[in-house]
Amino acid sequence: MAVLRSRKYRQLSDAEILKRFKDQPVGEDLHFLQIELEQRDLAQQADQVLQEVRKKARHSVLYYLFYALMFGFFVARFGSDFI
Repeated sequence: MAVLRSRKYRQLSDAEILKRFKDQPVGEDLHFLQIELEQRDLAQQADQVLQEVRKKARHSVLYYLFYALMFGFFVARFGSDFI
């Protein structure tokens, strides 16, 4: 099957392709990057890049504890106004 490849992405190196894929593109950019990943057999490396991005996107436990504490203070201060 003939695949329409973007000239812009065809000229980039493998490292540049993975770097752009790490930025989580959308739309046309995502489509052409996925085609380049398939053509260059970079699927495994792209999965590793996405796992790194997902790990960094998570918040720490302290983040959630802080907001739980803030919610507790909010309820303690304003809870009696609503009941």
